[in-house]
Amino acid sequence: MSVDTLRENFHINRISSDLLQDFLTAQTYRPEITLAKEKLLKLPHTVLQNLCNKPIRQGKSPKYAEKGLKCIKPRNTVDLLVSLNDIDYIDPSTENDISNQCLAYGDIVITRSGSGTIGRASIFSFNEKIYTNDHLFIVRVSKADSHYVVSFLKSYYGARLLEAGISGSTGQLNLSNEHIKQLIIYAPHTLVQKYIGEKVREAELLLSWSRSVINKWQNSFKQMYPSTDAYNIYKTSSYKLTTRQIAEVLTPESYPPEVEKYFQENSYLTLGEMSECIYTGKTLEPSFESSCVSQATSRSCSGMFFKNPMNKVETSDRVKPLKVKDLVLTNAAHEKSYIGKDVTFNHSNDYVLPSAKVLVIRIKEDKLPISYIHSYLMTGHGYIQWQSIVRGISAGIHPSDVARIRVPLPINESDYQKMVDADELFIRAGLANQVSKQLNEVAVKLIEALIEGIITEEELIQAQNTLEQGDNSLDRAILSQMTEEGYAVAGSKPLFADLDEFYELLEQAKELE
Repeated sequence: MSVDTLRENFHINRISSDLLQDFLTAQTYRPEITLAKEKLLKLPHTVLQNLCNKPIRQGKSPKYAEKGLKCIKPRNTVDLLVSLNDIDYIDPSTENDISNQCLAYGDIVITRSGSGTIGRASIFSFNEKIYTNDHLFIVRVSKADSHYVVSFLKSYYGARLLEAGISGSTGQLNLSNEHIKQLIIYAPHTLVQKYIGEKVREAELLLSWSRSVINKWQNSFKQMYPSTDAYNIYKTSSYKLTTRQIAEVLTPESYPPEVEKYFQENSYLTLGEMSECIYTGKTLEPSFESSCVSQATSRSCSGMFFKNPMNKVETSDRVKPLKVKDLVLTNAAHEKSYIGKDVTFNHSNDYVLPSAKVLVIRIKEDKLPISYIHSYLMTGHGYIQWQSIVRGISAGIHPSDVARIRVPLPINESDYQKMVDADELFIRAGLANQVSKQLNEVAVKLIEALIEGIITEEELIQAQNTLEQGDNSLDRAILSQMTEEGYAVAGSKPLFADLDEFYELLEQAKELE
């Protein structure tokens, strides 16, 4: 989340002259900001630049290209861990000009501009050559635990201090380099920083393991059905259809020739033949009662596993809840090209209701593995089929059209046996993805709890010491107190449903590290 979401809230505040900065705008001195700053100044603290050997810097605007050097932008900094989904590319001939923008493992990037994105902090957790553009600050922490520092920047207190440095009007917001350098950082004992930083490193490990499982199976699945590449030569502006090929839609784009030719020559099953049901969700009233339930919307769909947070709505028997292994995707969008890019594999048995903006596909258990179907539907060939069934000026897809989408069958009978465990491994990978996000929440919420005096530094020091001796009992006790709303919040739902499963999953990921 960006740090400017509360900036325009009306307020009146009276402050001492000691708190005055370079900015004299009212938003800089919202009560939440001044109170956060006063609280941190009473605790051990330093400023961000003091934690770095190299000056905090921003890059220059690169020369983009269709292929070349990989480049991240603010859209890659939504979560605490930098994402490499949907990256851009820089002209390789300009590499010397942008050498200062090359990221190293553990670098923190902070979005420096833009309403809705400004102030987002993420940590770079890869060991490959990636560059930034001019909208990101690069912070290379060398005198503290960088995974702790990014967690602090993501906390309520870090966000308020970042917010204090925003200048400009809505749509033209900026953070100054000098403000970032002088940003106050809460500096507890080094073992406290290590304990919190380790939670983020465990999140990295689980996310990396999840990606490796998915990538391995997706590559295997592609080898099981006939290649689609050879059929690209059939992309033409006109061709003949037989009456058996024609459905109730008569638009030319509904019958892509390369897809039609492919399935003339290769065996397939349709989603309709394989599905128990295909349905859209319902619009439900928001709810903040204790009986409220989660709702998956188009914003929840990612192309792999669900994203959080989900909407909270009233429970209803007007729509069927999701089941584990359901496939869910956006069914209506202003931009046609968006449909088919976010087919999501539901890895969980949690009670979730689908909204009217998503479509649910429930595959029968005796058909192809759902992981195989999902992987094909997310290929370029699958995407062409999704686009071919989009109808209307306001782009949308309907269950009857989705039922016509075809999925190629594996060539060899032996491949079916190879896929026996695929769905369960997808479910484990989805759980690892989910727990990774929860661990990032733990890191942030523990910092907030420390600052607010709900937990002590000594408790975290002891937990870290016992972990280093191979004993996770104190760590388990702390995690058992984590709730969806923070540390030891009475009445709030526990963050981890099953800590035994969490530790088992973590060990599984460590074994394959």
